[in-house]
Amino acid sequence: MHIPITKLEALINEPEYHNYKIPKKRGGWREIAAPGSLLKRIQQGINRHLQDRYSQIKPDEVYGFVRMRQSNIVANARPHIDKKFLLNIDLKDFFPCITAKRVKEMFLSEPFFYSEQLSIALTLLTTFQGRLPTGAPSSPIISNLVCLAFDKEMAAYCTNHQLVYTRYADDLSFSSDNPISRDIILDIIGLIKKHHFRINKKKFRLLSAQSQQMVTGIVVNKKTNVDRKLLKRIRAMLHDWRVNGLKQASLHHFRHESGEDGSPPRQFFYWLKGYINFVGQVRGTKDPLYRRMESDFRMNQLNHLM
Repeated sequence: MHIPITKLEALINEPEYHNYKIPKKRGGWREIAAPGSLLKRIQQGINRHLQDRYSQIKPDEVYGFVRMRQSNIVANARPHIDKKFLLNIDLKDFFPCITAKRVKEMFLSEPFFYSEQLSIALTLLTTFQGRLPTGAPSSPIISNLVCLAFDKEMAAYCTNHQLVYTRYADDLSFSSDNPISRDIILDIIGLIKKHHFRINKKKFRLLSAQSQQMVTGIVVNKKTNVDRKLLKRIRAMLHDWRVNGLKQASLHHFRHESGEDGSPPRQFFYWLKGYINFVGQVRGTKDPLYRRMESDFRMNQLNHLM
């Protein structure tokens, strides 16, 4: 991709971003800083380069923001199956906690060892207002690279204390068949603070095998499974669609009005399909429950077209 030097200098000195907010699942708003089209293309190119390098050095404990088929939320949950104790910790404001200074230090050090000039230029092209922007395509892989030392140190600590550790973006999970003591928790918190991250206290969970244990939205008590509440919602959506039609079901579950052409909104259709695909991903495509849901979906779709 050839970009005139004058445009590149302009983007470095005055990067183009569009700021907006999106609602969080559990209330509140997430601030997004989305780059302009040209800057986005540049960041996508940087992302590809960094992904190629990270794939060669990726820690086994990391499953998020990785271009590998086996790196997903289900794979992230599997190491914690059937453990007696599970600790989940969420890092607060994950991207904004990564400063431009840390990004520059990442480019200057192993495995890149870029020059000072190049490191500064790449940092200015991938950060905004001194932080890692949430809407930039290069931010996820940069966060993984910045976390290399953190993941290595955390994995070593957990190995020495008979803990299983995985990280999916800002979700950290620790499990063991031995009680996770207060001293161990304090050590883990200390390591998190040492690497300049903060903990979301609202999402701090220590769970025993007697309760429902979940890792990145996946139930792990005996096997990887889907939360009962989601299964109940999928059944309700399928039933509502079959009995009342797609338009009314959409209004019941998403409260969206139909389009100008009178057609039902597409969100219900695609969200329901996505939920069912998620069940297949977690439980397997040969699972009877998944097959029944998939069959009901296709039957409802056929009836809608008739």
